[in-house]
Amino acid sequence: MVASTAVTWEDTPGDEAAARRAAEIASLTGLRGLAALMVVLMHTAGRTEFDWLGLPTYGPVSLFVISGFLLYRPWARWSLGLQDRPALGPYLLRRATRIFPAYWLVLVVVAVVVPASRPVGAEGWWRAVTLTWIYEAEPMREALLHTWSLATEVSWYVALPVMAGISGHLARRLSGVRAFWLCTAGLALSLPVSIGWRTWASKADLLGQLTYPYWLPSFLYCFAGGAFVALLVEARRARIVTAGRLTALVSDPWAPLVIALAFTLVATSSLGGPTGFVPVTFAEEQVRSWSAASIAWLLLCVVVLAPLDVPLSRLLGTRWFSAVGRWSYGIYLWHVPVVVVLERDLTFPDGLLGLVWRLACVLAISIPLGAATYAWVERPTIAWSRRWSGAAGDGRRLLGRKPSATASTSSQPNAPAPAATRSTSTDE
Repeated sequence: MVASTAVTWEDTPGDEAAARRAAEIASLTGLRGLAALMVVLMHTAGRTEFDWLGLPTYGPVSLFVISGFLLYRPWARWSLGLQDRPALGPYLLRRATRIFPAYWLVLVVVAVVVPASRPVGAEGWWRAVTLTWIYEAEPMREALLHTWSLATEVSWYVALPVMAGISGHLARRLSGVRAFWLCTAGLALSLPVSIGWRTWASKADLLGQLTYPYWLPSFLYCFAGGAFVALLVEARRARIVTAGRLTALVSDPWAPLVIALAFTLVATSSLGGPTGFVPVTFAEEQVRSWSAASIAWLLLCVVVLAPLDVPLSRLLGTRWFSAVGRWSYGIYLWHVPVVVVLERDLTFPDGLLGLVWRLACVLAISIPLGAATYAWVERPTIAWSRRWSGAAGDGRRLLGRKPSATASTSSQPNAPAPAATRSTSTDE
């Protein structure tokens, strides 16, 4: 699972009221927090007799969907003729500074504190430092095994400008509706790519190795699903499409939750395979992954398409969820090493008490570490990347529009926000 893509003022429309933009930032950040907590629950409960707790694969899949939405959104605006093309240099710099410094810190600490999980040899260290270890047959050791999703995310960073650049270049020659459908068709190609890659990996008997099933093609449909939501949101705002039925569905206070519960029951039923960290069949893995992706896509649609007063958005926009979401990348990086160290040095009781005690210890350590990493590593490096790349609004100017007082806040990460949401992340 990965949680490196922060939600910023630039990720919301500049011509909307600051209060609505701040509320959307808070809800999106809280959605990241929900995914991060689900991963902590899965990795902690999986070591107990309560290994059935949680929704398998939801954490990484949800964060891939959110990443697809946030990073594709400026490309969607460009493809629809609403703004200039996103600048590639600042994009790559911000992606690198967003993901690597905090990861390198944890890598060094793990190497010192958990020697058994230390990379082996110069080649092992190089693959670990560059997050290219998933392209080798031998996976990382236990305390760093969860960083597979970081490597997958990095490959998405590289693929996005190519994919979006090709489709956007073609789309900008067309009218708004045709541009929307061309981009939609391009994103839809991720489905046969992911299905074909997963089928090939299964038939080639590669599922026993960690590397191939976790390469970008396996999860391209997750990123593309989030990207489609971004495209839909921007086309809807530009009155290119209406999306009336989908908007009505996700605006219902309870219908999305009922649907999400139905997918959860399917994923955790016998169709999704046995509980715990045990091998599952190809079919069972697909039930888990596609159910989790459906839930992640649906919840994202609720946050960005439905009114902000629906129960789910209000819950995710609370200070607590927003704080966890803001620190989620650090929580993700630290929680597995924390679990490994605690299991090594402490003896936990059996039963429900043992589960509660484990969760309490992991959260009590991981959350402060995540907050400290955000404050002392992530924010300074983000600020440095912004200064180095020039202005926060590179490549985001609206074509043919004069910037208004409201629109100008898109490049002002410290613009005023309501008290309930002012603590949300404003760093990318």
